[in-house]
Amino acid sequence: MNAHERVLAEDRRIRRELFRVRPGGAHAGLAMTILIVALAASAGGARWALIAGGAVALWFTAALCTAARGGLRGRAAAVRAYLLTFGWGSWL
Repeated sequence: MNAHERVLAEDRRIRRELFRVRPGGAHAGLAMTILIVALAASAGGARWALIAGGAVALWFTAALCTAARGGLRGRAAAVRAYLLTFGWGSWL
């Protein structure tokens, strides 16, 4: 590899590491989502909690369908959908 290719390879490695989602971060994202829905329930009533919870459930369902369409089945599809839905917690 020449110098330019090495720099590009290092840049790709750094981007992959930056956007990698881990289960611990997904658990934190789930906990924060539960907290936000609970706060919506206490501040705005059950209607807002159902709206917020429904939005998260819709996102999870869309991620699960996408994972299944991509060839994953069963637990692997559910784990991928879980990471896609709540993995943002690792970036906080």
